[in-house]
Amino acid sequence: MIWDVLIDRKGVNRIQTELLLRKAQSGDTGALDTLITAYYPQILNYCRWHTADEQQAQDAAQETFLKAVRWLDSCGGFQGAFRPFLYKIAKNICIDLNRTTERTEVSLESLPGEPAYQESGFAAAEEKANLRALTAQLEPEQRELVLLRFAQQLKLREIAQITGLPLRTVQSRLRAALKTLKMQLEKEDWR
Repeated sequence: MIWDVLIDRKGVNRIQTELLLRKAQSGDTGALDTLITAYYPQILNYCRWHTADEQQAQDAAQETFLKAVRWLDSCGGFQGAFRPFLYKIAKNICIDLNRTTERTEVSLESLPGEPAYQESGFAAAEEKANLRALTAQLEPEQRELVLLRFAQQLKLREIAQITGLPLRTVQSRLRAALKTLKMQLEKEDWR
């Protein structure tokens, strides 16, 4: 398909996304497939961090794209950045899933296994396991910012769009979260 050429290792850029969105809204299913292919791995990874198990993460990711497609079908045109839009939907779906699943306080031992990552290196997997353990001790708002920034590698501006917070607030809260993590590392001597 011609749209497959637009996807590289990093996905599609903003201009390509806008072009694909316009084509998808015109009924081009190939463009819609390309958008889903480009963004699905990122959204699935995000959902893995915010759900209890792999099945819930897959359900949440699929529901995210279903809602996005429904929204694209029902609205005349899309305004704004598409990736933050997807993350907002995924965030709300994960919150809803977690509300419906009765959950008690989670200990580190009861956390689900690490999600399947595309990286093959052991060091990268170990870093993500450490990040999961460290962020489990943060307040939910701080954990969200740290995961969006470091696990999802989003820009601060995108995080501000996703969370609905001003950019400066995102910066200061992220700085506070990192300071808390640093104190935890020093206290527990993580390695």
